[in-house]
Amino acid sequence: MLKAVAILMIVCHNFAHCLESIVSENEYSYSLMRTSAMWHSILQPDALLPLNVLSFFGHYGVPVFIFLSGYGLVKKYERPSVARVSRLAFLGSHYKKLLTLMLPGLALYFAVVFITKGEFGTSFTNLAAQVTMVINLLSEPFMRIKPGPYWYFGLTMQLYIIYRLLLYSPATSGHRRWLWPLLFAVVCHVVMMVAARDYMVLVRMRYNFFVAALPFAMGVLVARYDRSVQLSPILWLLVALIACMAVFVMNFRFQLWLLAGVAVVIAAVALVKALPNITHKALAWVGSTSAMIFVVHPIVRTIFINKANATGQYYLFLLIYLAISLLLAVAYKHLLKKVKI
Repeated sequence: MLKAVAILMIVCHNFAHCLESIVSENEYSYSLMRTSAMWHSILQPDALLPLNVLSFFGHYGVPVFIFLSGYGLVKKYERPSVARVSRLAFLGSHYKKLLTLMLPGLALYFAVVFITKGEFGTSFTNLAAQVTMVINLLSEPFMRIKPGPYWYFGLTMQLYIIYRLLLYSPATSGHRRWLWPLLFAVVCHVVMMVAARDYMVLVRMRYNFFVAALPFAMGVLVARYDRSVQLSPILWLLVALIACMAVFVMNFRFQLWLLAGVAVVIAAVALVKALPNITHKALAWVGSTSAMIFVVHPIVRTIFINKANATGQYYLFLLIYLAISLLLAVAYKHLLKKVKI
C-alpha cells in the first residue's frame, strides 16, 4: 500500500510538473520562490491548484520508496534463518534485477522518441552509462538520463552497494546495527549542507545517494527496531495531516527542506494506517505493480504531455496518461515473466 501511495505521487508529479504555468518543485535544488508560489496558489486557489499540489509535492514519493528499500533489505537478508549472501552474489543479483526491469522500458522509450521526433534522443556514451547504472555520477545527469525518472535506477544500485558493504548487519545485536546507519545519514546530511554553497554540486549530490541517506537509514533502523504503534484511524489521519503540513513548512527553510523526507515517510505511513479497509485491496494491487508503472509511465508521458500543453485540457490528458500507464504496466509485468537476461 505504501508503494501504491508512492508511485501514484511520482507518476502524477512527473506529468504535472511538465505542464505550462504550473508551480515547480524543490527536488534536486532549493528555491524559496517555488515555495512562495505554492503558498500563493493555496491562498488564491483556482482550477490549477490540484496540479500545483501534484507538481510541488508529488516527487516526495521517492523518499517513501527509498524508506521501503532500506526496510525491505533488512527484512529479507538479516533474518536469522537466511543464509549469508556474498557481496558479489548480492550485488550481481540486484544489478541483474534492475537491468531486467529497465532494458525493455529503455528500448520502448527510444522507439517512441524516434517515431515521434525522428531522432534517437541520446548518445552511445550516455546509453552505456545508463545501462551500467553509473550515469548519475556523471556531470549534468539531468541532461544525460533519458527518460528523466530513470535516474532512480542508478540511485537504487548505489543503495544496494552501500547496504551490502557498509550497513549490512546479520547479527541480532551490537552497536553496528544502529551506529552505522546513523553515521551514514548524518555524514551525508552535513555534506549536503556544506555543498549548498555550490548549486551544481548540490544538484549532483541529490541525483546520488546523498539525497537517499536519511530515508534509507530510517528504513533500515525501523526494520531492525520495529515497534508497533496502535492508534485509531482518526488519530492516524491527524498524524498524516500534521506531517503533511510539516513537509510544506519545512520547504520555507533550506536546512529544514533537507530533512523533509522524514516527515514525508511519517505522513505516508500514517495515511496508509488511516485508510479504510475497502481501499486496501486496490492499493495493494497498485503497489505490487509499482515497479512496472514506474518503468512505463515516462514513455506514456512522452506521447501525451505535448498534447496536454497544446490543448490546455490538463486533467483529461492526466487521466488518459494514468489509465494507459496502468494498462501498459500490466502488459509489461507479463512481458518480464518471459524475459531472460
